[in-house]
Amino acid sequence: MRETLYIRLRAADPGAPTAFCIAAANAVSSFPVNVAPLETVLQQIGTRRLVVLVPSADVRLTQVMLPAKQAAKVLQAAPYALEDQLADDVDTLHFALGARQADGSWPVAVTSHERMRGWLQVFEPYGRRPDAIIPDTLALPVPDEQRFSMLVDEGEMLVRTGLDGGFVCAPEDLDLCLQLADPDRLRTLRVMVPRHHEIDLSALGRAVEPLHGFGSALEGLLQNLKPELAIDLLQGPYSAKQDWLRLWLPWRLAATLAGTALLLTAALHGVQAFQLQRELSALEAQNVARYQQVFPGETRIVDLATQLEQQLNLLKGGAGGSQMLPLLDTLAQSITAVPGLKLQTLQYREGALYAGMTGADLQLLERLRAWYEQPRGAALEVQSANSGSDGVQIRIRLSRT
Repeated sequence: MRETLYIRLRAADPGAPTAFCIAAANAVSSFPVNVAPLETVLQQIGTRRLVVLVPSADVRLTQVMLPAKQAAKVLQAAPYALEDQLADDVDTLHFALGARQADGSWPVAVTSHERMRGWLQVFEPYGRRPDAIIPDTLALPVPDEQRFSMLVDEGEMLVRTGLDGGFVCAPEDLDLCLQLADPDRLRTLRVMVPRHHEIDLSALGRAVEPLHGFGSALEGLLQNLKPELAIDLLQGPYSAKQDWLRLWLPWRLAATLAGTALLLTAALHGVQAFQLQRELSALEAQNVARYQQVFPGETRIVDLATQLEQQLNLLKGGAGGSQMLPLLDTLAQSITAVPGLKLQTLQYREGALYAGMTGADLQLLERLRAWYEQPRGAALEVQSANSGSDGVQIRIRLSRT
């Protein structure tokens, strides 16, 4: 069996100090960690198995509940099921799945295609691609009902709140992030602290269970990494199978085109008409999907244009409109009162207004909470708040009081 080269990839700069470990094939607890410039580390890949841990600050961890049982179908549907929770266009994002859970949910990791391409380009000059790419938070011990897992790292805190959940934050934001994840302070913090780090967590007012005995963050992560319980980002267009297909497809197309050139010329007009019909059908399906996202109660679509006009008339003059418009007005006032918040998504259903927003930091969320503590005619519920390198993504629910 081959040795494994583990790399904690923090930056793509060839000279960036990079933690790595060359582990024996049967390694269980012995993971000697060294630090060297990235280009020096990459020269040691050889024929070793290659596992890369990437920053979880660049990955959104969530879950999705879908009726499908096949991972391929869930992977196709997940972007649309999660679209209203994400600030970016789903076409720019990459989705990867974990194993299906007993309750039918699927853990999901979301990152951008730009970051995936950037991570993979690091290895292209060496003629290799990673065997696995895993968000570093998912190498922390899997939490249970009583405990969260946390790693004290250089300038940041990694916290795993569940099999499919976690966050990364600056030390000064730790208390606020933990309040969002565990407002009743019921969870014990199982904290991994490398020997060269010193930190006082007594101010958190939470039960703490320290884990010692390792010299670096990567060593602690590798001692607790369980690949079967983590999410490998090399799925979909980045899977090994897709790479093989991309290499083989040009040759297959060349052979096919050479044999069917005359047939294509004769059938050109028919093919163009067929393609146009497919594009129209796809566009119609997209419009129906968007309509049902905005009006979830509309499950039977007969005449999309007529039904849309009816719904808009109801919102303008009916009971739904009388509830929706004050909530929209309150939301607009709150965004004006808290400069720095930007509205990304908006949806009204079942008498409540759902909004997705972005901002620079979690302090904006606290100011938004404080604004709604005054009588505003609307109740605020924070459904999620995720802090990353691009700022904070917030999803709220407003209902009439």
